[in-house]
Amino acid sequence: MSEEARSTSSLKLKTIKRKSSLSVLDSSFSSAISNGKSDLKLTELGDGLMQLEFKAIIARAGGKQKETFQLDNFYSCIPEFVVTCSYYQPNPLPNECDVCSTIEPGFPFVIELCLAQSTSIQVQQGEATAYNSSSIVGCSTDSYDRPCSVWASVNGCKKSLMEPLSTDKWKSEKFSISVSGMEWKPAAQNCVIWIKFSKSVGEINAHRQFADLYVNQSNCDVHFCFEEVDGSERIGGHVTILSARSSVFAAMFQNDMKEAKTRQVLIKDIKPEIFKQLLYYIYSGHTSAPLTEDSALSLFVAADIYNIGDLKNECARFLLTCIRLDNVINLMAWSHLHSADKLKEAALTFTASHGKEICQLDDWERLIKNYPDLCLLATRRMWH
Repeated sequence: MSEEARSTSSLKLKTIKRKSSLSVLDSSFSSAISNGKSDLKLTELGDGLMQLEFKAIIARAGGKQKETFQLDNFYSCIPEFVVTCSYYQPNPLPNECDVCSTIEPGFPFVIELCLAQSTSIQVQQGEATAYNSSSIVGCSTDSYDRPCSVWASVNGCKKSLMEPLSTDKWKSEKFSISVSGMEWKPAAQNCVIWIKFSKSVGEINAHRQFADLYVNQSNCDVHFCFEEVDGSERIGGHVTILSARSSVFAAMFQNDMKEAKTRQVLIKDIKPEIFKQLLYYIYSGHTSAPLTEDSALSLFVAADIYNIGDLKNECARFLLTCIRLDNVINLMAWSHLHSADKLKEAALTFTASHGKEICQLDDWERLIKNYPDLCLLATRRMWH
């Protein structure tokens, strides 16, 4: 495709309605997206979390597939990303997938995903839009949001944190897959990458300074102890900051409350490591470690207790990316108990589309016994 044709194809993308603003530089995908048929899909999940989905077409001899995309909702400085999918047949052949511990009979392959970021500047030229990643004027690397965590999954395997190789490059672990069938046929593999963006450098510095108050335990005027460890472990906080971020803490530290007089708070029913993550989020606006399925479940409950709505929403959005056959029933029941409506709806939708497999699971029998109303709702979804 000529440069003129490439520019024309890119311009067509501007008219397409989509959840997140996306420009695609690769010519094959530009043409496909302009016709509304591309498998490359970018969805904004909220609070700086993006989800990228694409198909990797596996060739028998192995190889590499690259896709380039840009996020054009970053003012003049546009992060440009290159996703590389490398795949090959292992030697010796694996017995199982290191990630999901299952592999079907067929042709085994190993897939590795890599995400690299550079910086581009957008210059308006009449109706055309030019991108130049080699000459950046007045655009520092701190003037736009940058990824702080990146996860990957292939064919629904458990989501894994991609290893940061540098400040602008991340690499996944190796995913073992199997292309099923007795005879070889090129097969499309479902690849998903989640990108969590940080804030601007000014916001980062402000958040870091507040977080340092908690991390360094400086000038604390309230202390928390934990029933689980007999009160021997204590962690400090600041009444003003805690009250500003949580209506529950604000009520707790009113003058007529015991906690306001003693400046001592006993924490029950929340594990110390989860409560510390909750406090860190209050001060910094993010968790001190990437979320996992287990930590997101626990932090959601803790955030609900202390009315930290943004943390609840972040945990719920993360859990939406964790739904799989082996956990969908548990997530559906959990979301039902904790009124996580969006997660419950997503779990019901997933259950409806995988009804035959799910009805054979032991968890389905437990759902029938313990949550008959929820089971009835899920069954009705399967038949509609």
